[in-house]
Amino acid sequence: MQPFRLLFVFIALSCGAERDPSSLFGPNESGILVVDATLIVDQAMPPLYLRQTLSPNGMYTESMAAVSGAEVIISQGTAIYPYTEDSATPGRYLPPGDPPVITSQTEYKLLIRYAGNEARATTTTPDRISIDEVVLLDGATLDDVHRLTTYRDTPPDVFGAPENQVVYQEFLLEVRFDRVDVQAYQVGIFSLDPASDFVIVADFLEEEDFEDFERESSSPPLEVADGRLRLPWFAIAFAGRHHLKVFAMDDNWYDFARSSPELQTGGFGGLAGDSFDRPIFRLDGAIGLFGSASVDSLGFVVLPRETTRNPQSKTLMR
Repeated sequence: MQPFRLLFVFIALSCGAERDPSSLFGPNESGILVVDATLIVDQAMPPLYLRQTLSPNGMYTESMAAVSGAEVIISQGTAIYPYTEDSATPGRYLPPGDPPVITSQTEYKLLIRYAGNEARATTTTPDRISIDEVVLLDGATLDDVHRLTTYRDTPPDVFGAPENQVVYQEFLLEVRFDRVDVQAYQVGIFSLDPASDFVIVADFLEEEDFEDFERESSSPPLEVADGRLRLPWFAIAFAGRHHLKVFAMDDNWYDFARSSPELQTGGFGGLAGDSFDRPIFRLDGAIGLFGSASVDSLGFVVLPRETTRNPQSKTLMR
């Protein structure tokens, strides 16, 4: 699964068809380059999306805002990687045919030339993040109930393992990892079964509220001082298989995420950031995001609360 595209996810959530990114990200003028690229440690150099703000008085679509004919280069030390425009997707630029793998604790630079102007940015990738274990905790005593199977176990049957069948709200789910030298982390949760039913139960929810739940969501930046991240159940709305990613963010990603209006009302707890009128962009000559992160993930299955556990075994019964 590819990492979610932060920048344009926020634009899509915040801008109707009549608004362009300038109304969210200001300045309120057209022709400002908007960059979207995140480098993920141990993954191939990614595509880069390049668009521009349009007049706030006109209609906005991604195709109308797409920038064509730009020179896009990412470099690392003396190595230079010129990007080519994707003829099938306007505004999408692709790395060389055999793209390099992004390495940890490494500086990468971006250079864009377009219409006589230049945009530049630099990111230093974080060290690798590695999930040591995932456990269910007793909500009253906070004692470990049992350990979940992870992708590093053999075999890595995270969705079929009985211990990974997690009953909604029965226990607390805690992810444990060695801390990385970053300011904050971000969590992405992906419901993998598009036809699965809701498991969330809340008296304050009206019938129409359920239409607003998405199967992909992300947290605000989180401070995790002790390397233990507890997942709140209200971040889960659906039954079925779930994939959870924990990102250790570079400074660019952190500043962008903590200052984005869409993430100022998070819900995961441990929010790292304040309220901002507009996001912080660490680019010269453009707005948007050129950042990096390392990531590790886990998988589990969420079962409705009427599912019970046989106390004599790990077998789950309905």
